[in-house]
Amino acid sequence: MLENQSPIVRRLVMFWLPIMVVIGVFLYLSQTHYDAQKEAQYGLQRLNFWRRQAGLPVLERQAALEQAAQKHAQYLTHNPDGHDERNRSNPHFTGADPQERANAAGYPAAVSENLTISHFARSGKRSVDSLMTALYHRLSLLNPDQDEVGVAWARGKNSAFVLESGSSQDRQLCEQNHSVQAKYILTMICHNKKVEIHVNQAPIMQKMAVKYPIGSQIEPSYDGKEQPNPMPQADKTGNPISIAFYGETQPIQMISFKLFQDNQPINDVKILTASNDINRLLAETEFALFPMKSLEFDKDYRVEFAYRQNNQDKIEKWQFHTRKKKNIFEF
Repeated sequence: MLENQSPIVRRLVMFWLPIMVVIGVFLYLSQTHYDAQKEAQYGLQRLNFWRRQAGLPVLERQAALEQAAQKHAQYLTHNPDGHDERNRSNPHFTGADPQERANAAGYPAAVSENLTISHFARSGKRSVDSLMTALYHRLSLLNPDQDEVGVAWARGKNSAFVLESGSSQDRQLCEQNHSVQAKYILTMICHNKKVEIHVNQAPIMQKMAVKYPIGSQIEPSYDGKEQPNPMPQADKTGNPISIAFYGETQPIQMISFKLFQDNQPINDVKILTASNDINRLLAETEFALFPMKSLEFDKDYRVEFAYRQNNQDKIEKWQFHTRKKKNIFEF
């Protein structure tokens, strides 16, 4: 029958049709090999890899947070509403916001929620790597005061990866008897409301500067898709450099924030602080530097953050190495 067709039709059938079939089979297989429990675990392992490189304790899985994460991930496969849940008829609806959902699962203390949603399945590892290039999500995931987490990966109409993070110290404080008189009075959020908790010993708060990227295997770029977007004026930038100070009671005044490659400064950058963050999400102790061009693959970089505190000039220095190309199509 092909002999009776035009050369264009014959070329289409004999050459392009087999190629399209192969591509279709490849795409189908790429979407069916995921195991939800394994992807959740791989995602957590990847996050703890980044936390260890930043000098932070790893996150341990906690039952109530696991339940909250699983329910929300399943909800998102039907309704991709992000951090909100608007469809009460969804069988996995458990609360309008992350705190309500955590409380419904039995977690009394404050939580942080980070997630990804996509039409095509994406691995837990890739989901975490994407979140770590997104400035606001990264700062949340690198909170040194948090040490427990719930993690879930689910797939349906949409693919969703959800992390619910909290502090075991805060959870235990919320669970204790609030009426007992003691030396200190803490005001904190428990069961989604502000309460006063009496304790004899002040809670332990981490005092450190959390720096990222740091270490190896660093993604070179940020795709500009974080919501809200800290850099709406740019479609794509280099992976942002950030430093966040925890446990500080005295103001920190930035003097300079510099990025170097091969001892040469990268000058085409944009620095974000609490005063110029368009979304007003950065705290006074959080600072970010966006290289306006993607960083290079498989290269060493050096960072210097100079600041003034308590009438003293100080400096934080660190290094990182970007990952190698995964294939010849990356550029």
